[in-house]
Amino acid sequence: MKSAGARILTCAVLAGAALLTTPAAASAGGGPTTICTADAQLAGAQTYVAALIDPARAYDVPLADDVIRFENGLQTGFSGASMKAELAAHLQYAGITGIDNATWSQHGHLVRTVYDLDYGFAGVDVAGATVDEIFAFDDHCRIKRIDATITVGLA
Repeated sequence: MKSAGARILTCAVLAGAALLTTPAAASAGGGPTTICTADAQLAGAQTYVAALIDPARAYDVPLADDVIRFENGLQTGFSGASMKAELAAHLQYAGITGIDNATWSQHGHLVRTVYDLDYGFAGVDVAGATVDEIFAFDDHCRIKRIDATITVGLA
């Protein structure tokens, strides 16, 4: 039978080993363990744009809880939950009939895309727009801010 001291020492060693193998303890400085790569940022922004057409993608978009969105300088997005709900409900996006000519670029935690958006009703395109969006990401690879400049034209 082991002594109480030996049992305590064994528990302490096991607890220490568990702490050393957890990702939070293993990261330097206790910071985030997720590596936010350029590819992950690009995929996050692409998922957002895809959700404009496909509401089934709304809850796949990696939005921070406190994300904000601006369209032509006016704040139109106020939280991750509300923005995902708007994408899923698809009310203001239902008329989007296509997204074409998307170009993508990146710099640091920013992803920029410029694309042509077609908007229509009953299968007839009635308007188009050029959308220039910049997505800012946090260290956990969640979209923290979206700035969109939208230039509308007739079809």
